[in-house]
Amino acid sequence: MILKGVIFFFITILLDCCESKWYKIPGGLKQITASYNFIWGVNDADDIYMCVRPCNGDWKHIDGKLMQVDADDQEVWGVNSGFAIYKRPVDGSGSWTHVPGGLKHVSPSGNGWVWGVNKNDQIYKCRKPCNGKWILVDGRLKQIDGGISAVYGVNSADDIFVRSVDGSGKWTHIPGKLKYISASGIYEVFGVNSANQIYRCDKPCLGDAKWKRMEGGLMQCDATTDELWGVNSAKQIWVWELYAGK
Repeated sequence: MILKGVIFFFITILLDCCESKWYKIPGGLKQITASYNFIWGVNDADDIYMCVRPCNGDWKHIDGKLMQVDADDQEVWGVNSGFAIYKRPVDGSGSWTHVPGGLKHVSPSGNGWVWGVNKNDQIYKCRKPCNGKWILVDGRLKQIDGGISAVYGVNSADDIFVRSVDGSGKWTHIPGKLKYISASGIYEVFGVNSANQIYRCDKPCLGDAKWKRMEGGLMQCDATTDELWGVNSAKQIWVWELYAGK
């Protein structure tokens, strides 16, 4: 009986140590993006901030104004309120480089391409290092996120679509409804719906997509290799640790 009690105690400790939960990070942002070593975000005034991982709220103010940012392991990309596009080394060094074009949302994938959508929901791709030679892609999306092998996006009706990250093939519809999607996780796709409910789906997350609801509420999220970051409607910043993609 004592042995069973001891075993139960250690199993409980093991589960507690490996159980994920949301952790609040000091600061206030309207949109956030996570790379392997850095967290970037923008606030309601379009001020830009960066934090070195593990980020505990030591935000560094970065020059410039952007309404949306997205980072890969090498660069951070962003667009301002005039739809101008900029990029910079992900560690914040150097200065912003203007990239010709006009987008409302931009996303550098992890595999050679930058994707974006303009104010008319038209979709564009550009091969890295991307100096402005944007290629129009069929379809309409309001938000897009490039992963390692695929690019995911949602349209104005919150329908979800996926395509090869190089733009080959065609868009494949994924069952479900999301207003924002993140494809940067290694094992999963994450997203939030119009009610700010959070969902996850094991990759490739195609026609048999099984979306699993997560606790909490976010208006936007972004995943990296081992963490899911997000902001809620109160502009609070939250992070969830991903264990073996779970």
